[in-house]
Amino acid sequence: MWVDVCAAADLEPGGMAPARLGMLPIVVVRTPDGGLHGLVDRCLHQGARLSGGELLPGGAVVKCPWHGYEYDVRTGCAMFDRRLALRQVEVREEAGRIEVNAPELSAS
Repeated sequence: MWVDVCAAADLEPGGMAPARLGMLPIVVVRTPDGGLHGLVDRCLHQGARLSGGELLPGGAVVKCPWHGYEYDVRTGCAMFDRRLALRQVEVREEAGRIEVNAPELSAS
């Protein structure tokens, strides 16, 4: 099931928007090149909301607000250990809206 996040115009390149799929927190990132990426909004270290962090220059890495752990928004991979990764969710821009979908996660 696709869930509405925000108006496409409200998520500028280099921006982030929090959302929810049921009980699961999601963060949607629009990279400077316009790409849309969705990740579970929970740092693997201690669960901080990455949407409260910052995108590093270049816009492809999000930094956790608590302890500075970094993740590649395109893959979800942790920069400190590429074997670890955040779950990704589908993101699309449809009729001027940003939407997310992850059927296997939305029931969580």
